[in-house]
Amino acid sequence: MSATNNQREMILKWHKGKAATPEYTAKLLGLPLSEVLYVIEHPEPPKPRADVRTPEFIEPKFDV
Repeated sequence: MSATNNQREMILKWHKGKAATPEYTAKLLGLPLSEVLYVIEHPEPPKPRADVRTPEFIEPKFDV
């Protein structure tokens, strides 16, 4: 499971303000502890990846 942008913001806000431990944060948000720790260690959001499963559509050309 991957944290949503909203969850990432809450994790970072709670961690910065020392409002909750990573364990408690994981429990509250229903995320694995490893995911919470990863977000804390890598505060920038992941880059969107190109959808490699979708082929490029090439418009057919008809000689009329």
